[in-house]
Amino acid sequence: MIKSFSHEKMLKQFGGWYLIILIAFAQVVSLVGTIPGVISIGANAPTAQEQSRSFGLWIPFLTILSLLIILYIGWWLTPRTRKKLDALADETIRLKPEDDFLAWREITSLSWRLGAAGIIVIFVLNTLPTFSFALPDGTSVFSAFQPGTLHSTDPAHVLIGSVVSLFGSVILAVLLTERLTLPLRLILLPKDFDTQLEGRSGLLLNGKLLVITLGLIIIAILMIAPLGFQQIIRFQYTETNPVEIFHRLQLQSILFTILALLLGAGFSYYVAKGISDPIYDLIKTFNKIEQGDLKQRVAVSATDELGIVTVQFNRMLARLEALQTNLEQQVIDRTRQLAATNEVGRVAVTSLDPDQLLARIIPLFHEQFGYYYAAIYLLDASGRWAVLREATGEAGKVLKQNHHRIEVASKSMVGAAIRDRAPRIAQFALEDKQRLENPLLPYTRSEICLPLMVGERVLGALNVQSTKEADFGPQVIETMKNMGGQLAIALENAHLFQEAQLIIKEMRAVQQQYLYEGWSGFSEENKKLEYRVGDELDEDSKNLEVTISLRDQNLGQITLGGKQEWTPEQQSLVDAIATQAAIALENARLVSESRQIAVRERMVAEINSKIWSAATIDGVLQTVVKELGRRLDASSATVELHLDQNNTGEEA
Repeated sequence: MIKSFSHEKMLKQFGGWYLIILIAFAQVVSLVGTIPGVISIGANAPTAQEQSRSFGLWIPFLTILSLLIILYIGWWLTPRTRKKLDALADETIRLKPEDDFLAWREITSLSWRLGAAGIIVIFVLNTLPTFSFALPDGTSVFSAFQPGTLHSTDPAHVLIGSVVSLFGSVILAVLLTERLTLPLRLILLPKDFDTQLEGRSGLLLNGKLLVITLGLIIIAILMIAPLGFQQIIRFQYTETNPVEIFHRLQLQSILFTILALLLGAGFSYYVAKGISDPIYDLIKTFNKIEQGDLKQRVAVSATDELGIVTVQFNRMLARLEALQTNLEQQVIDRTRQLAATNEVGRVAVTSLDPDQLLARIIPLFHEQFGYYYAAIYLLDASGRWAVLREATGEAGKVLKQNHHRIEVASKSMVGAAIRDRAPRIAQFALEDKQRLENPLLPYTRSEICLPLMVGERVLGALNVQSTKEADFGPQVIETMKNMGGQLAIALENAHLFQEAQLIIKEMRAVQQQYLYEGWSGFSEENKKLEYRVGDELDEDSKNLEVTISLRDQNLGQITLGGKQEWTPEQQSLVDAIATQAAIALENARLVSESRQIAVRERMVAEINSKIWSAATIDGVLQTVVKELGRRLDASSATVELHLDQNNTGEEA
C-alpha cells in the first residue's frame, strides 16, 4: 500500500520523467555488476592495474557518457509511455485511442531493448577503450629457465575482465529495470485483454533463462579460467616459490568461485522472483475464486509466458464474471416476469370488476418491467373499433379523456394484431412502416401488440411500448403472451360474472315481487298477524328487534324485551331463529296457497262434472248459477245469454 502510494506520488510529481529516473537508478546500481570484472583485472593483470593510473580519469568519464547515452536511448524508446504517464499526472492532456497499445508495447519491451543497447554502448565506450589503453603497455616476459620470450597477457586479461564487467552490469541493469518498472506496467496495463496480448513484446521465458544462464556461464568461465593460466606463466617465467604460487592460486580460485556463486545467486534470485511472484499471485487468486469471488484479477507483473497466462486467466475470469452476472440478471428478470404474471393471476382472482381489473393490471407493465407505455384496447359491440379502456402515464390520461379508439381495419399494430389474431412486434419502431406514430409518445423505439383472445374470440389487444430498441426478447414475449392470456380470461370471467349478477338481480327482483304480492294477499286475508307472549313492554325494558326477512323482502319483526342488556350470543341466536322462521313462514304460506289452489281445482272439477251431466241449456245454466252461488256463498247469482242484440237474455 505504501509502495503504491509512493509510486503514485512520484508519478504525479514527475510524470513521464519518472520512468527516466527509474532507468537512471537501475543503470547506476548496475555498476555493482562491474565489480567481478574489476577484481579479475586486478588479479590477472597486475601490471595493467599499475598502467591504468595513466588513464584513470578517462574511465569515469566514459562510464558517465555511456550512462547518459543509455538514458537517452531509454528516453527515445518510450515516447508514448512518457506521454501516457504525463496524461496520468495532468488530466488536461488528451491521448489517442492507439496510445494505450503503443505505451504498453514500449513498457513491456523496455528492459531487453535497453539491455541490447547497453551491451553495444558499454562495449564501444568502455570495453574497447580500456583494452586499447592496455594494449600499447604490453611487455615481453622472458626467463633464464625458458628458451624463448612471452608477450605480456595483461591486455587480454583486461579485455576479459572488461567483458565480465559488461555482462555483469548489463544483466543486473536488465533485471533491475524489469523490477523497478513493474508498478508503471501495472498502471499502464490496458483495459482490453486483446490489447494486453497484442501489445506485449517482452522476451519469452526461455529467452530470458537462456540469456541469463549463458551470461552467468560466460562470467564464471572468464573469471576462473585465467587464474590457472596466469599462475602457470608465473611459475615458468618467474622465480616465485611454487608453494606461494599454489597458495595464491588456491586463494584466488576460492575467492572467484565464491564471487561467481554470489553473482549467480543474485541473478538467479531476481529471475526466480520474476517467475515465482506471478505464480504466487495466480495461486492467491485461485484461492479467492474458489470462495466464489469472480471479481478478482491477477496483476500482470510479467512480460513473458507467465504474463500471457495471466492475461488469458484474467480474460477467462472476466468472461466467467460476465456470464455469472448475465445469468443472475436473467434469473432476476425471469423472477420479475414470473412475479408480474403471478400478480396478474392474483388480481384476476381477487377482482371481477373489468375497470378495476384493468386499472390494477396495466400499471404492472411499468412497475415490473419499466416500460414506457402500456395500454388495453377492447372491441366495441360492432367489432369495428378498438376502444382504449386503460393506459399508463400522462399520455394515457389524455388519450382516455379524448375517448381514443382505433379502427380495426386501419394501418396500425393494434388493428393488425386484432385482425390477424397474432402478435405484432416492432423491434425498431422508427423503421416499421406498419405502425402509426403517436405524437404523445415521441420516445417509442420498440413496440409489441398482443391480441386478447378467449378460444377463437378476440376481445381486444394489449399494447406495450419501450424507449429501447429491440427491447422485447423471446422470454419477454413469452411472458407477455402469458400475461395477455390471463388478462383475456380475467376479462371474460368478469364479463360473465357481470351477466350472472344481472340475471341474479333480475331473479331477485321477480322473487321479491312474488313474495310481496303473496304476502300482501295473505295479510289482507289475515288482517292481524301478531302474537305476543308475556307482559307489555315498558320504558325501562331493554328491547331487541330483529327483522324477519326472506330474499331481501321484510316479512315482519321479532321484538324481545328484558331487564338486562342482550349479549351478542343471544342476538346471534335470535338472528338464526328469525332466519329459520322466515323460511318456515314462507313454506307455511306456500302450503296454504297450495291447499287453496287444490281446493279451487277440486271445486272447478266438481262443477265441471255437474255441468257436463246436464243435458239441456236450462239445466246447464241452472247448474252454473247454483254451484257458483253455493261454492262462493253468494246471496244471489245471475247468468245471461245474449242470443242477439234484441234479446235481453234469460234469468234464473
